[in-house]
Amino acid sequence: MKHPIIAATATALGVTAATATLAETTLAYGSWAPSSDPASKAFDTFSEAVADTAAVRFDTFYDGSVVGMRTVLGGIEDGLVDVGYVAGAIYQAEMPIDSMLTQFSVVEANPLSISAAVTDFILNDCDDCRAEAQGHGVLPLAYAGTPHFYLMCKDPIASFDDLKGESIRAASANLRFVNFIGATPVNTPTTEVMEAIQRGQVECAVGSIFWLQAYSLWDSVGYVLDLPMGQYNNGLVFGVNEEIWNDDLDDDARAAILGNLPTLVTQAAANGIVAADAIRAESIERGVVWGEPTDEMRATMAEWFASERASVQKWGEDHGVTNAATILDGFVAKVAHWNARVGELNGDADAVRAELAETVYAGR
Repeated sequence: MKHPIIAATATALGVTAATATLAETTLAYGSWAPSSDPASKAFDTFSEAVADTAAVRFDTFYDGSVVGMRTVLGGIEDGLVDVGYVAGAIYQAEMPIDSMLTQFSVVEANPLSISAAVTDFILNDCDDCRAEAQGHGVLPLAYAGTPHFYLMCKDPIASFDDLKGESIRAASANLRFVNFIGATPVNTPTTEVMEAIQRGQVECAVGSIFWLQAYSLWDSVGYVLDLPMGQYNNGLVFGVNEEIWNDDLDDDARAAILGNLPTLVTQAAANGIVAADAIRAESIERGVVWGEPTDEMRATMAEWFASERASVQKWGEDHGVTNAATILDGFVAKVAHWNARVGELNGDADAVRAELAETVYAGR
């Protein structure tokens, strides 16, 4: 097991190190996400705040340089990194509860409310969620959601009927949407979507607005249906090796981290909102048309949304989540609570951060 690096530094000339030592704990943070990702930028803000309040600093390894999306869970457990960003959707066998919450992407929320809700629900209400991660040696302490996903196509569509029989790139819950409208789902890697659209291998892709920039989809996509299709709910942006958390960090270090995790949660959401708005504006400048959905499209989307709760529960039960209904009921209630609170707080990220600090992290 790799443990944090403990560095001893003499602070004054002529004084022995034993009497003038500042112990600094350095933790390795590994993420598959690029350094430009909203969650990565939020982690930088968080880590600076922690360093200002305790002798703890983070060495950050973004862009999959140490752990990738499919290796980060084991990387934390084995001590390759001390802390990491885990996308539970990748670990359907290892983390079926987490994956089930990801599957329920159509639960109506915004980045601030979904980030707060998932963090609150898992840390305060869902013992099984925490136990699932802890079974892999990972203590889950902070989550972040993303801005909405959209249907992005090469050419404009007037109706979902235009896409019957067409190939559409999708993953997770959105595979069910593609089938729902009579199209053919294709699980093309995100890095290959632009080329697949250009070559006519897929007509559309369902994905994050960030893909327009990150994968240059705005060079091949001419049309985005301006109708949100859910979001990624529950990125575990701070999953820490539990042995290190319990045995190698002192009370001051843990308090500094916990005291600043509300900043990580809300800043990741706020960064995502700003980035999404900027990408949308630039895509329009580049000639991408954001098309107004017809009433028929809205009705079809609403029908699919309504069907998803049962589909997600069945998915969970099929993957061994025996109390799937209870977990989803609690999750939906928590999202509704935070949707209301974020609305009452006028979407103020600082106010949401303060409420998370009081209701989720205080006394932990």
